[in-house]
Amino acid sequence: MDPSLDMWDFSSLISLWINRFYIYLGFAFGFSLWLCFQIVIRKQNKNSQEKTVPKASRDLMTNGYISLQKKEVFVSGVKIFYGSQTGTAKGFATVLAEAVSSLDLPVAVINLKEYDPDDHLVEEVTSKNVCAFLVATYTDGQPTESAEWFCRWLEEAANDFRFGKTYLKGVRYAVFGLGNSAYVSHFNKVGKNVDKWLWMLGAHRVMSRGEGDCDVVKSKHGSIEADFTAWKARFISRLQALCKGERKPCGGNCKKGKCESNQHSSEAMEPGSHAQEGFHQRDAEEEPFGSTSEEESGTEDHQSLKSVIDVEDLGKIMDRMKKEKVL
Repeated sequence: MDPSLDMWDFSSLISLWINRFYIYLGFAFGFSLWLCFQIVIRKQNKNSQEKTVPKASRDLMTNGYISLQKKEVFVSGVKIFYGSQTGTAKGFATVLAEAVSSLDLPVAVINLKEYDPDDHLVEEVTSKNVCAFLVATYTDGQPTESAEWFCRWLEEAANDFRFGKTYLKGVRYAVFGLGNSAYVSHFNKVGKNVDKWLWMLGAHRVMSRGEGDCDVVKSKHGSIEADFTAWKARFISRLQALCKGERKPCGGNCKKGKCESNQHSSEAMEPGSHAQEGFHQRDAEEEPFGSTSEEESGTEDHQSLKSVIDVEDLGKIMDRMKKEKVL
């Protein structure tokens, strides 16, 4: 092997070793440029993505992943309680359950005979459920056999100071009573009492009480089935509003003569009703927010409108009289 070649190779290695600092510096500078280049590219990509993603979606992005906002639930479900003797109330409860299911809400149909209010009714205070009570009035204004214990417990609790007036505060309910107006003295007595006792315990009535009448002659809609259908439509409409978080102008605790609800005329207390007799009022000026029919509302609205028209006509007459005096 040529000695001069070996000497040249050895000299090259020595040169590299002497200049190793500059070599390291060059590698470091190149790596720094590459790193800066990558950072700039990623930043540009991120900016372009933010421009394409809507603001609402960007607000949901945290720490590199999307966190779903919890949607507030105003109605978690519906519980339909029924007390029936001949099966009519049970059938209505089934029909109502089908209508509620169409709103994609959980629904439970409960026979009051198999329900213990002492253990479970207070659970509805925080459950966000809406409770519907379909109760029939049986012989001599008494509840049906299946609802007898529930009504007895509810009455005793409503009149027991140990429970208080806020025992069921937070419970939202609606009542539909089944009866026969041929028995005037106790027509729909059970429905009225259940409505009254729940109110006395602090529960919140979400809509006016419905009253079904077996007497087709006196029934407001021609039959008890039609009465229920009309009430059911109002209940479903009210339920949809509750699911959206809407609140009724009238909270069910109207002061006498000062109800701000647009429907106060249709939900006024019936004269001589049991809710007015011996009622333990929450406030000296408050009275129970009872119910009548939509027809009564229409009648009262018509009378109110007629009175306004009469006043306007009177004003026109007075203007004419003034003109005649001037002439």
